[in-house]
Amino acid sequence: MNDKGVLGDVFRRPGFLLKRCSQVSAAIFVKLCRDFAMTPSQYGALCALHDFPDVDQIALGRLIGQDRSTVGLVIRLLSERGLIERAVNENDRRRMRLRLSKAGQRLLAEIAPATKQARDVVLGGLPKDKQKLLLDLLEEFLQGHDAVISPQEIMTGGTPSARIGTRRAAKK
Repeated sequence: MNDKGVLGDVFRRPGFLLKRCSQVSAAIFVKLCRDFAMTPSQYGALCALHDFPDVDQIALGRLIGQDRSTVGLVIRLLSERGLIERAVNENDRRRMRLRLSKAGQRLLAEIAPATKQARDVVLGGLPKDKQKLLLDLLEEFLQGHDAVISPQEIMTGGTPSARIGTRRAAKK
């Protein structure tokens, strides 16, 4: 990357680098999973619904790190394809309970080899001895900013996104 000038400074910003890595990773996922017409967000939602059936839209969004409008679109698209089912939540009729349909369960099993291949290709941009290091550093980065997604906290009603960035700032 260009290391001179103001644009060079932009290219070395952590946020820019992380976003660019995310774009590359998503493009590889979409390419290798094209036969399934699946985006990383949709795949994440199916995985979350596999592990946590009958969650509502808000909890699903928190589980996969998506905002309300994005997860709403993901739910609509998955529902239109018959991959998830929606049912009224008897405790709060304004919220829908979400779960995988039989077709969603089948797709999740069928797409598994392609998602593993996508992960391997993404990490393959690094030497083998640095792949685990990258994942460890990314997890440490999230921990350092109190931004690790905790399914247990989410399922008990916690709101982890409200804490992002507060731990390090409070220590200074």
